Amino acid sequence: MTRKEQIIQTCMEIFSENGIQGLTMKAIADRVHITEPAIYRHFRNKEAVLVAMITQIREELFRRVDEIIRRPLASIEKLYRIFGHHLFYLKEKRGITVALLSESFFYSYPEARRHMLFLLNDYHERIREIIAVGIEKGEISRNIHPEAASILFLGALQHLLTIFRLTDDEREVDLASEGVFSLLKTTMEGGNEA
Repeated sequence: MTRKEQIIQTCMEIFSENGIQGLTMKAIADRVHITEPAIYRHFRNKEAVLVAMITQIREELFRRVDEIIRRPLASIEKLYRIFGHHLFYLKEKRGITVALLSESFFYSYPEARRHMLFLLNDYHERIREIIAVGIEKGEISRNIHPEAASILFLGALQHLLTIFRLTDDEREVDLASEGVFSLLKTTMEGGNEA
């Protein structure tokens, strides 16, 4: 692991434990056992650190999502696997995801906000495309609007993860997620004219 990767990983840990207020250059330097000026060799400021964290989350999350998309699976199966992967990944990253999506975070850091919006839009487009292909192949009802279905899919994930963050009850969230995906699946397959 490079020094820069070590700093990013440490930042994620600090951010997860203490939120944006705890993510200071001093806290990072203390945890990594380097001087504050050494951090500035890799990141010009705190916002650059946040952008690096978002970029790493995007790369980690999409690596598996893109792998699932390339597989020769039915669209609903791809969505199911992505849903499960998303929950698994974000449960592992707990505090990071909820904190990064907090409103106050975005007001203070416009560049980080732009990167987070790119991540969300990019993810939305991947899901929308799977649904559109599923409609073309007759696997998903022609009555389904890909854009709206993608928003519902991602919104359901975000809600489940927020509940998990607030309750820390993984088993309950896993049970709820099965029901949520089952409803999404039934809705998408319902009335299929193919």
